Amino acid sequence: MEQETLRYTFAYQVISTGKEEQISVLAESKEKALQLALETAYDYEFTTEDDIKMGDLLSISKAVGDNYIECAGCAS
Repeated sequence: MEQETLRYTFAYQVISTGKEEQISVLAESKEKALQLALETAYDYEFTTEDDIKMGDLLSISKAVGDNYIECAGCAS
C-alpha cells in the first residue's frame, strides 16, 4: 500500500538567538518529516543542526489537489 504524503508543521527554536518559528514540510511519515524539518530549519536559519531545537508537532494536514503551501521565507 502506498503511503500518503502529508503536510507536517513543527515548532522550532534557534538556541543561539532564542527565536521561535514554525516550519512545514511534506513527507510520508512523522519521522521523515521531523528530519526534513530539522534540515530545512538549520539551512533556512543559516546555522548548524545543533543550534536548532525542534518543538511540538503542531499539525498534520492532507495535501489535496494543487493547494498552495507557503514555505518558510516565501513572500505571499
